[in-house]
Amino acid sequence: MRVKRNPPTLKLQPFRIPSSWKVDYNTFIELDPKLLNRYDDKWINFTEDLLQISHSRYKILLDVGWYPEGDPNGEYGLELIKDHDWGNPLESYSTNSKDEIVAKIEQLLWQVGEEDYNS
Repeated sequence: MRVKRNPPTLKLQPFRIPSSWKVDYNTFIELDPKLLNRYDDKWINFTEDLLQISHSRYKILLDVGWYPEGDPNGEYGLELIKDHDWGNPLESYSTNSKDEIVAKIEQLLWQVGEEDYNS
């Protein structure tokens, strides 16, 4: 017997991802945290593992999460990592604005493709 499943009510955030990038995982949803009240059960979607995208040619990884996880007072954190050197990120960025983090993600993906971080 097949069970009919409804599509998820929360949709993934669309991103403009240039070629040569690979999405390792994506749980980044369209939901703007500024629209939630502190007792909303949707805070469970704001985790430390929202998005990870890698560029194999340049060995660069873009990682995004929400810190502290599930905390209404938290914010998005972004790290741009080369050669798995988490101690020395190429870029670090944080904001509580969904629109700002999406713009920063797309900007960095483009800049890496233009070889701005590949020396």
